Amino acid sequence: MKIINWSLSQQADRPRIFSFLFLTPLLSTRGINKTFKHNQPVTFLVLKLFLSFSFLFSILFLAKFFIPTRTYLGILFICPTIYFATELLGALGQILSNISRPIKAIHNNPLKSKSLGDFWGLRWNVWVQDWLRDISFSQRRNLPKKLVLTFLVSGLFHELMVNLPYYLYFNKSYFGNMTLYFVIQGIGLWVEKKLLNDFSDIIKRSYTWLIIILPTPLFIARPLLTFFRITHE
Repeated sequence: MKIINWSLSQQADRPRIFSFLFLTPLLSTRGINKTFKHNQPVTFLVLKLFLSFSFLFSILFLAKFFIPTRTYLGILFICPTIYFATELLGALGQILSNISRPIKAIHNNPLKSKSLGDFWGLRWNVWVQDWLRDISFSQRRNLPKKLVLTFLVSGLFHELMVNLPYYLYFNKSYFGNMTLYFVIQGIGLWVEKKLLNDFSDIIKRSYTWLIIILPTPLFIARPLLTFFRITHE
């Protein structure tokens, strides 16, 4: 995937192949060519790593022993694990990247999102956003096709990352739930851009979190709960 991304980029934008493949394995050519300002000091990254792990462990401990995770409210309680788990991995990636080239944080203050487009387009997992922009670049002027391509690829990526290993190990299929979650996000983003542009900020913020949080049982299903050791087969 890295080789394909590197080969499809313009000659002038191609970074050195060794550093691109091995020193910054999470970034696309678009990401590695950005100038990342306000690099976070290593001491701050270590603190973020520790706090992310602490919050993640606390939520998982409560979910495992005290929270009924088979209920809708139980799933909502577990939602923050996605944020803290990705922050944990992001902080670790930043610490390791300091060996070669500092990179920006994985998230860009997602709680400050003013809209669904702001959340998915500018604030959540900005490392992956560069890959998705490269993938959907050919459809940038066709909003429906761009949204379908972007969120379908996101769904399939999560299916391969979570549901496929679960199926191979337990021989039980949960394929489609994560893809459906991201399809809902794409539909929600299309509705927002078509109908909600002139609404107040409070309505757009409320709409954003409703679309993100309400369908989370599709995302936090048994494969992910098993991965976090909350439930066992």
